[in-house]
Amino acid sequence: MVIGQQTAGERRALRAVLAVLALLALLGVVGSYSERSGGLLVLREWFDRPLLLFTVALPLLLVVLYCVTWRAWIRVVLGIGVLLAAAAVMPLWVFLDDPAVAATQRAPDRPDRRIVRQEQPGMLNTAQWVFVDQGTGLATRRWQIAYAGFHYGDGIDAAWDGPDRVRLSYGNRTTVIDLAADGRPDGSLTLG
Repeated sequence: MVIGQQTAGERRALRAVLAVLALLALLGVVGSYSERSGGLLVLREWFDRPLLLFTVALPLLLVVLYCVTWRAWIRVVLGIGVLLAAAAVMPLWVFLDDPAVAATQRAPDRPDRRIVRQEQPGMLNTAQWVFVDQGTGLATRRWQIAYAGFHYGDGIDAAWDGPDRVRLSYGNRTTVIDLAADGRPDGSLTLG
């Protein structure tokens, strides 16, 4: 790489694209961190999108390849690699849907709490998550209280058993999970 042979416009474009790529990486880390139980819901919904961030980064990588002065054959080989990665990403958009909200239920006497059930269909079964959202607006936190994997055949039913208790029913069993004042569950359930 010979930096001295770049024009001023190419140097500015390279710096701008590298800054945008660094921002995308930072947003991906923030979204991934917020995906944990108790993370901020708004950051989770906006930035926990690795497929979207990678798709946005692909054309930026082509700009980087154009702006960096390498031998022509290296540019062509790396450009073909980026285009093949783009072609591989497109089918993922069809098959990897985000989980959809299947049901929402507000807590009795607590308008700032709600049970959210999400489902993601698979080939034969459906994966399910049960969350408790605590708070309003940008300060809403999402706490995971149950997960049932694709190979677990039965569904999970969640209902309020009071403003601070959630009753989970699965198969022929029932579990009650108490919630702290900030919405944090005293446990969680993982099936399959």
